[in-house]
Amino acid sequence: MKILVVSGFLGAGKTTFIKTLSKKIDKKIAVLENDYAVVNIDEEILKTQTDLSVWEQTEKCICCTGKSDFAMDILTISNTLNPDFLIVEPTGVGYLSKVIANIQKIEYGEISLLSPVTIVDPSAFANCIKNYGELYKDHIKFAGTIVLSKCDLHLESTEIEESVSKIKDLNPFARIIQRHYAYESEEFWQSLFTKNLDGSVEIASESEENESEFESLSIENAEIPCVGKLVAFAENLIRCRFGKIVRAKGFVKCAGELLRFDFAGDKYSIEGAEQDSKNALVVIGKNLDSYSIKKRFETKNDSMFNRIRPLCATLDKKKFPC
Repeated sequence: MKILVVSGFLGAGKTTFIKTLSKKIDKKIAVLENDYAVVNIDEEILKTQTDLSVWEQTEKCICCTGKSDFAMDILTISNTLNPDFLIVEPTGVGYLSKVIANIQKIEYGEISLLSPVTIVDPSAFANCIKNYGELYKDHIKFAGTIVLSKCDLHLESTEIEESVSKIKDLNPFARIIQRHYAYESEEFWQSLFTKNLDGSVEIASESEENESEFESLSIENAEIPCVGKLVAFAENLIRCRFGKIVRAKGFVKCAGELLRFDFAGDKYSIEGAEQDSKNALVVIGKNLDSYSIKKRFETKNDSMFNRIRPLCATLDKKKFPC
């Protein structure tokens, strides 16, 4: 079983890339999802929108606190599913170098590591380099292929050019895909599964830790009265009203319908979703105002109005003199 790590910071577009990749390769593929949150939204997306076998590891980062479970999951997948390829999607707040090191510890005849892929959002590049320094750079330095995402959104050419220039400074040996990957040839997709990891890669020291920098909040049965309030919530995330939010994603019930909500950097999207998707929202960031966030997504049954409504109905049935 060959292992392809698809890395990238929060909101870069890793899951969307994996969805496209699964349709381009006619092989038996399994996916191991690592999410920093209790609820794994990306796993739900992959399960409902692809035919992939998806395993999940939540609440722990596979580069540090969850590395023992990570190794066991890989061995289990190899022995039970025995796929041609295993795609590993680490949490965006983990170090790629450590994920590589942890996989190398269990490499043997049947398990080998391919050259990793890192997804980079050019529109968020400058901000992420500034705010997340060594963590963000690590995703780039240890990648064999770097794919620029969201290039179909008519980004400014200067954003792409500046990102590519800085990427080359950090990793002059990486192959950089500058146009949207959907237009890449079959040769490109096949190459991702034939290029093995260079044994000379230098791994970051075990002392580096970053997981504690981020907090995660998971809200199950997330519900909001109307789309307008969901838009207002997103605008407040941009303004840091609830802390320094770097990622929010999930499925929110609005007027009886499920909507998919996605926030990264200073951009967000709200769109329709499959109604059998898991109703949950995940928020990741620093200094989270968890109470205020949860209050925005209280279900109807938790509201004061619904707590007193049964009493009102009882009183209404009684006849009182005017």
